[in-house]
Amino acid sequence: MDIIQLKKIVKDMPEREVRSYLFHILLRIDMLDDKEYSLVDFSDDLKEIYNDILNPEEPKETITFDKGNYKKVHVIFGYSYLRQVLKELNVLEEDFIITFFDNFAVAPIRNLETENGQKERFDWIKNNFHDEETEVYVDYLQKALTQLSSIPENVPINIWVSENAHEQTGLLFTMHLLSDRKNNIYQVDTGKLYKELFKKKSKKFAPLFSGEITLEELQTIYKYSKENQKILSNLEPAEFKKHWLSLSENSGMLRIWENGEIKNVSEDYYDNFIIEKAKKVIGKKKGFIKSARLIGEVYGHIFQYIGDGFLEYRLRKLIEKGIFEYEGSLEAMAYYSIKFSKNGEPEKSS
Repeated sequence: MDIIQLKKIVKDMPEREVRSYLFHILLRIDMLDDKEYSLVDFSDDLKEIYNDILNPEEPKETITFDKGNYKKVHVIFGYSYLRQVLKELNVLEEDFIITFFDNFAVAPIRNLETENGQKERFDWIKNNFHDEETEVYVDYLQKALTQLSSIPENVPINIWVSENAHEQTGLLFTMHLLSDRKNNIYQVDTGKLYKELFKKKSKKFAPLFSGEITLEELQTIYKYSKENQKILSNLEPAEFKKHWLSLSENSGMLRIWENGEIKNVSEDYYDNFIIEKAKKVIGKKKGFIKSARLIGEVYGHIFQYIGDGFLEYRLRKLIEKGIFEYEGSLEAMAYYSIKFSKNGEPEKSS
């Protein structure tokens, strides 16, 4: 494949997938310090990533359960990180994946199971985020809802979650949608299982999101969860539904994971943190710095899976408030740079 084709593939990829692949590449470079991880392993992993990018094998239509001979369903949140795992384990033809292609930690979720609630959420995303995929968010949600409703009641459902507000909110939403179903429902807690199965690695790295776990580790988690499944009791689904209704009554735009619970916070929750990090990044510089550099610094220190899109949205709000000034175009994070305005610039130490 020539360089022109490669550039086109990368250009056409969703931004969140590009970030995910970059993360996995950097993670494997970091793993080279581990004596158990060889250069051969590193080379093989990079080839797998390369092949996965060139041949994602994503379905081009809304495949419902009745179009295949599936024995199990997996519900995941974010992007389809589980597809390659099932492919490597040769169970892709038996296991059906439903992906909620969204980030439930941000934007309104009030009455999300209704058409009005969905419109409110995606209108807000479209008006406030600079994400090229906002136009198709509604289609992605409708696809997931259609697939979810097509599952026969005798088929078990695995819901994959980790310790973050995004996946935990998605879990509550899904359990609310399934509250009247008789399916056996299991929770695959990737965060908890990662700590149990990879004790040595977990001391150095704690994945914020299930999709940050490597392919091989996800395969191990899949196999372990298959042998050690714990069905949700009859009481738990009712509790999930109650929790969802309570959470979704809040009109807030930001949710974080704190002390093992989802917590609603004001959308300006990270504004002061952004300002403090800007002081560190800008330092004694008098000129502009790339906005992406500041967002990267903030994102790397909040230890929450909320997405850089929300942080960039708050940066633009701080520009509107006069804390920062900018040069370039605010159409996308990569197109502008910022510095403290005269009113917003921190006082210089004497």
